[in-house]
Amino acid sequence: MVLQHHFTWQVLLGLMTATALGYFGSSAAMAQEKDIYVVTQFGATADDDVLDTQAFQKAIDAAAKHGGTVRVPKGRFVTGQLQLPTGTHLFFEEGAVLQGSTDFRDYGQGRWTDSLILAEDAEHITIEGPGTIDGADCEIPGGEEGFRGPHALRFVRCRNVTIRDVTITRSGNYAVLCNDSADFLISGVKFRGGHDGVHAQACQRFRVVDCDIRTGDDCLAGCDNVDFEVARCQINSSCNGFRLGCVHLRVHECRFWGPGEYPHRITIKKGKPRTNMLSAFVHFAPTDRNPKLPSDDWLIKDCTIDNVDAVYLYDFEKGVWQTGQPAKHLVFENIRCQNIAYPVRALGDKDRQFDLTLRNVSIALREDRADQPVLEIAQFGQLTLENVVLQNSGKQPVLRARDGREIHLRHVEAKPTNPQPFVWANVESVSQD
Repeated sequence: MVLQHHFTWQVLLGLMTATALGYFGSSAAMAQEKDIYVVTQFGATADDDVLDTQAFQKAIDAAAKHGGTVRVPKGRFVTGQLQLPTGTHLFFEEGAVLQGSTDFRDYGQGRWTDSLILAEDAEHITIEGPGTIDGADCEIPGGEEGFRGPHALRFVRCRNVTIRDVTITRSGNYAVLCNDSADFLISGVKFRGGHDGVHAQACQRFRVVDCDIRTGDDCLAGCDNVDFEVARCQINSSCNGFRLGCVHLRVHECRFWGPGEYPHRITIKKGKPRTNMLSAFVHFAPTDRNPKLPSDDWLIKDCTIDNVDAVYLYDFEKGVWQTGQPAKHLVFENIRCQNIAYPVRALGDKDRQFDLTLRNVSIALREDRADQPVLEIAQFGQLTLENVVLQNSGKQPVLRARDGREIHLRHVEAKPTNPQPFVWANVESVSQD
């Protein structure tokens, strides 16, 4: 049985809209606030390489104390780590750039958890543009994979956070890292380069809307999450669009395309930059994180996927970072996929909890990869295809399935015509229209 929603998207939208209007407002509302704290009034100087960390922190603390707004004017300001208390409102004007130091020691102890902006046990925070947060590709010698540096923004046990209309670029590690946090709105944000765009671990009620995410690693990642919506986003990566574990995921009106505009950072270090986008969606439940939740109740609808290696990948037995918890119910609806290099592949758990539905979907393999099935699935509960077009070279079946309970095929077309388009073995029940 599919898990029942305990939180509707209509309620979430209302709450996040109220939060944004009540606490953060727009730049016009900011101009009407009583207390504006301009960082230059606290000693920050633009367009030099002198650290402005203390000046920024003084402005942040003063504004949070009095319920005001920190304003960053046009210019480039260099800092180390900044800490955001409850009630922080950071506004970056057009042309304002907060640039992280290139010296990892300015962020902390050279640990994986270091970040340019940090909020812990805080709430009612907003960071809004149209300015830029620049991680300067800062590296930590001997860090993860030998070089990964500080994250751009890190939130730990935070609530009611809005990040809106800023550009986050050249992050030394993740652009936005969230742990044990809830009620986030990430809207109109441009992600450029760096590693993961949004990485959420054990988080709830996140909305990522109208964002343009172009990264050198996964665009959205993490596991043990609940109630996520991603809408009207541009998603381009040299790794994966989603490497995610989540219960109740809604993705709609998004565009996925490859190759990645920013090479995969690890391959750059190895001297062989790679830009192919590996997958639009990958199940993520790494055993070493001891995940508590499966991936369940996913609805992916009204999206286009172009020139990506794979649409969806899941292997519960041997998949990299996929074996800690199973995937369960996944629906693709109104999806157009073209220039795909590999089949949709899913190997579920032995209890056959994985159900896959494709409804009003077309998937066309690339010409140089067309001599293979379009969909391969094993150890599943129910496979349902309705109004589906699967295109390969015609030399192989478009569907290969085994060890499942039910298959339902309704108006499924193989292109080109194939005398044996569907092959299955050890499936208990099959219905075809």
